[in-house]
Amino acid sequence: MSSIVHYPLYFGVRLFWALFRLLPAKRAYPLGAAVGRFAFPWTGNRRRIAIENVLKAGIATDVAGAERIARASMGHFVGHLLEGLKVSEFLTPEHIKLHVTTDFPEASRALLEKPGQPVMVITPHLGCWEVGVHLLTALKPTMALASPMRNPLAQRFIESHLRKDVEIHSNKKGFSSSLIKRWKEGRILALVADQHAGRHGIWLDFLGRPASIHTSPARLYLATGHPMVVGAFVRTGPLRYHGVLSEPLTFELTGDRERDTVTILDTINRHFAEYIRNYPEQYLWFHRRWRQKPEVSQRRF
Repeated sequence: MSSIVHYPLYFGVRLFWALFRLLPAKRAYPLGAAVGRFAFPWTGNRRRIAIENVLKAGIATDVAGAERIARASMGHFVGHLLEGLKVSEFLTPEHIKLHVTTDFPEASRALLEKPGQPVMVITPHLGCWEVGVHLLTALKPTMALASPMRNPLAQRFIESHLRKDVEIHSNKKGFSSSLIKRWKEGRILALVADQHAGRHGIWLDFLGRPASIHTSPARLYLATGHPMVVGAFVRTGPLRYHGVLSEPLTFELTGDRERDTVTILDTINRHFAEYIRNYPEQYLWFHRRWRQKPEVSQRRF
């Protein structure tokens, strides 16, 4: 039952969508990028965090260089969100053929295309992940986790209009039995797994510094044995993209759950670091990735 307080936001979303549909798809990214770059000096703490993160990662050696990358990152983030809202208007099979290039090992491509084969695709907040998940649906039915809105009316509208090709599961429910069952039927499970994991994470190297890492990809692999690949989907020009994937990740498991978890996550993080260093202006630097390690943790193995 929806409360009356939900209606103002719901009608606001519908109004925005009605106006936004008038904007040509090719104009969405430039508009968003301009807004993001313009707003950058007034983003306060987020601006400071982004600059500090770029320096901590060793992407830039001075504040001026870090600020340039951080500003470009904010422009890209807003631009890619707006472009992602237009994906159904332009990401047709013909557009993919002409304007999307890929660097997929044959073994990884075979996993994505094989009917009935569950596979996990893990990516950082890099490039155009909102567009990339729709590209995966062209290969195989795809699931993803996302934070639900508190407004159920707006949530239903978004699911039916903006992400209708992707099966979205609430990350509030975690990896439920229903999600695992759907995945085992032969779907792609797309995970964005590079943000601070808090007390439930394990502290490992991320871009040269210790950070709390989500253990979910490793726990899923150890529980199911389903193959995983690490990838990224970056923007190369107006409505043009390039997708990269690792070889399927394989591990010699020891039976020591903590040790095997560390091995899996270290491998994923090395791939993340390579992609991020190649495209730093397209990475989301505004998250407080590196924080003080707590005295007590609640690791999930």
